[in-house]
Amino acid sequence: GFSADRAYENRSMKSQMKAADRSGARHAIIVGSDEASAGTVVLRPLREEGEQVTIPREELLSTLKKVQS
Repeated sequence: GFSADRAYENRSMKSQMKAADRSGARHAIIVGSDEASAGTVVLRPLREEGEQVTIPREELLSTLKKVQS
């Protein structure tokens, strides 16, 4: 399974990414207004090498399962 946390505070993206990194999260899932309008999410790796990717929202769980294995 997966655990998740969210940030609704009015903090900068940099501050939120630092908090996610300190929490030990392996990935950050980013949903800004552009992503919400487009039906996408940004998946950013925090622990391993790799580029962030923008994927359709409905592919998030299957993509996370692939990168976790």
